[in-house]
Amino acid sequence: MRSAIIRVMTGCMVAGVAPAAAQERTTQAGVYTTAQATRGQDTFAAICQGCHTPASHATAAFTNAWRDKPLVALFRFLSEAMPKSEPGSLTPDEYAQVLAYLLKLNGMPAGDQELPADTAVLQSIRFEPKK
Repeated sequence: MRSAIIRVMTGCMVAGVAPAAAQERTTQAGVYTTAQATRGQDTFAAICQGCHTPASHATAAFTNAWRDKPLVALFRFLSEAMPKSEPGSLTPDEYAQVLAYLLKLNGMPAGDQELPADTAVLQSIRFEPKK
């Protein structure tokens, strides 16, 4: 089994193709679910909306600030700096839900798998605004 995996990876490298696990996705690939974004909207309304409006996170300034960056950068910003009164006070899953809501606000499509709170996975997803 191990030798088969090595052969596949070697073949991919020789062919100039990255193995599937290493391929980068973008936020246009449907990286969150509608249900997850709805939970994020509820959290945003309860925790974030005292300081931030949803509209302030659906602007060209917002998308330009995060454009082409790995999604982990936005996740870390949220989880380390927000809410301002108690940074880091939400669970990792709640931060992922709020992030899913922000993606929805910016017109990025939902998919069939929830956005994980796993920073290694989020590192491989690039923030790509709607064109």
